[in-house]
Amino acid sequence: MKKNNKIIALITLLLGTFIALMDTTIVNIAIPEMLDYFSCSLTEVSWVTTGYNLAFAVLLITASRLADQFGRRKAFIFGVLLFTITSLLAGISTSIEMLILFRVIQGLSAAFIVPVTMPIAIEIVPEEKKGLVIGIWGAFAGFAATLGPVLGGLLTEKFNWQSIFYINIPIGIVTILLSYYFIKESYDETASKKIDYLGIFSLSVFLFCLTFAFAQVSDKGWTSSYILILFAVSLLFGILFILIESKVTEPMVPLKILKVKTFSFSSLTLFVLGLGLTSGTLIITLLLTTVMEQSELKAGLIVSTLALSSMVTSVFSGKLLDKLGGRWFSVIGMSALTVTTYLYGTIRYDSPISRIILLLCITGLAIGLVMGPAMGSSIREIPEDKIGIASGVVNMMRSVGQALGIAILATILSSNITSNMDTSKQEAISIIEKSRILDEAAKQEVIKSVKAGNVSGKSSNNQILDAIDVKEREILSKTPEQYKSKVKKSFEIQKKEILHLRSKITEVYNNNISDAFDYTFQVAGWIVSIGIVFAIFSDISPARLRREKSQGTFHDAHY
Repeated sequence: MKKNNKIIALITLLLGTFIALMDTTIVNIAIPEMLDYFSCSLTEVSWVTTGYNLAFAVLLITASRLADQFGRRKAFIFGVLLFTITSLLAGISTSIEMLILFRVIQGLSAAFIVPVTMPIAIEIVPEEKKGLVIGIWGAFAGFAATLGPVLGGLLTEKFNWQSIFYINIPIGIVTILLSYYFIKESYDETASKKIDYLGIFSLSVFLFCLTFAFAQVSDKGWTSSYILILFAVSLLFGILFILIESKVTEPMVPLKILKVKTFSFSSLTLFVLGLGLTSGTLIITLLLTTVMEQSELKAGLIVSTLALSSMVTSVFSGKLLDKLGGRWFSVIGMSALTVTTYLYGTIRYDSPISRIILLLCITGLAIGLVMGPAMGSSIREIPEDKIGIASGVVNMMRSVGQALGIAILATILSSNITSNMDTSKQEAISIIEKSRILDEAAKQEVIKSVKAGNVSGKSSNNQILDAIDVKEREILSKTPEQYKSKVKKSFEIQKKEILHLRSKITEVYNNNISDAFDYTFQVAGWIVSIGIVFAIFSDISPARLRREKSQGTFHDAHY
């Protein structure tokens, strides 16, 4: 293949990866618009995102195996074509049920796109360029997912929520045409055409129950019978899958790849990385919008600095991957990610935005040091014809890691916010009761507002002041003319005191909510630190690998 054709083929693969991964996050910021458009509940509309991510995670490995058997180019074109069609259908949906259905199908189609891009790209480029290609792939993967909220916000603000789906159509058409002319077909030459139906079924049930449980756990609770049953079914089918794969002659996932240390530990590293990404994107976005009162679009722009900085180190580490190996890049990256995740816990409601941007940039640099090298390390000792299924497993691990991260951190954050809100109410009531200026009626009005959950905010201030105004007019209507000015002055003093107290209460509220986020980030930091251990064992020296290959001991020793 000519050099220019190779570049076009690689760009085509990146375009497919871009739209598939961007759509994991692009919908989030348009959810309020969808709520109004369909007049549905938040629970229903959340499935526009959950349905896509769930279908994507569940089918990744199955799609990889089918692509290895019947053609990766076919799988890629099929995935992009179906993705483009469902993007159009999602945009013209007339009910929330229709939209959710097409988003689920869109997620299934994305599972045929993402895992096949790596093995196709590896076959296109020479040996010495593989690390660079993996680094570029990692950069675009992170960039696409983080760009989603920003692009979604811009399109929704300038046009409408449907435009976040329509933008995929021209990109999809171009990708299909370029794929047809510039990408060559590739297979796993050792795979038969026999489909492992039992393996597909057991794996699909295992992954569905697991990721679905993670998606529902923040609403249902970890100890609810509903969640426990899902986990139990997931465990049962996970064991069943392993038993099936160990017995069949043509397994969907050759279990012996799990014996390859670099593959297993790189997969675990990316699993923890997926979990760590949650704190750098979702939790930070919530902090910016709910505590620091930034708009969704501005929060998206701030968080996008993480993706931009990750591209720098992804390409840099990718260029050196084949020469130096991925272990120490991953170790340094996971260490830096641990530190920045923990340091997010020092951010308060009044912290400067520049401080958050700095931490996000360092986080992005850390992620870039892990993503490409860990992907490269995961396939370093895998035979070339098995890279497709290995890529599916690795991407699944990262997706499930993100799902688990959301489940754990959302639960911790929600629990702490609930607890700290109760503390805020108690402290607020104590502040009100100690006031020597408010009369008893005014105190009870403010306390009533606090108990109703209006701990801070202009709207709650207005409600209380409106109630005081009503009381003032009522008393003035019964007050002789010569005493009205004195009554008015008394009420003015009361109103000033209410505003003063509300300012103090708001500060209490903001501090307590900041504490809830701080604790969540600190826990996340400790969890992410586990990835450092996995990263240490994620790769071997490239020199050692070349030596083993030259001595003919490579396959016997590692695969």
